[in-house]
Amino acid sequence: MDGSMHYLVDPRGKVYVKVDAESFAEVALEFGLSETECQEYRFDLSTRRLLVDRATPSSALAVQEDVGQHLGSPDRLMKFAEEGHLPKHMLVNLLSIEQRQPYLEACAQIERRYTEACTAKRDPCLESGCSVEGEDEICLQPLLNAGIEYRQACAAEWIRRFRVSENRIDAWKN
Repeated sequence: MDGSMHYLVDPRGKVYVKVDAESFAEVALEFGLSETECQEYRFDLSTRRLLVDRATPSSALAVQEDVGQHLGSPDRLMKFAEEGHLPKHMLVNLLSIEQRQPYLEACAQIERRYTEACTAKRDPCLESGCSVEGEDEICLQPLLNAGIEYRQACAAEWIRRFRVSENRIDAWKN
């Protein structure tokens, strides 16, 4: 979870990315690809740099086009995040140090709402009952169940902050 997006380009030039993948093997597995037959790139969100691991000129152009389309400007990045593509651990590192804690606290409130809504249903995911009922804790299960909706809610909080260029890390100020 280093803030890099792993890209594979197959022999036909099709680009594949799994945003929160930790390796090229994970991307290959997700899309049923042979990693050894693909070109490999990483896009480091915190530096806005495309890193080449194994490449051809044509595959490099395909990845650059994809990166430009989704991440080529702060506005495009915000749109990509708004659609729920980026998890909070990637988004938080794009904010200035001063904005990180308030962002994480806003996400914790969102997580708490999901947890409270889940416990209110009285349909625990564990046979022995809800593990967080009566506790001041966050449960992972409602967040997993919410999926992209949860990412979009945290992204909305992130966008509120990121929209102000002073709240961004240097690489994303313009």
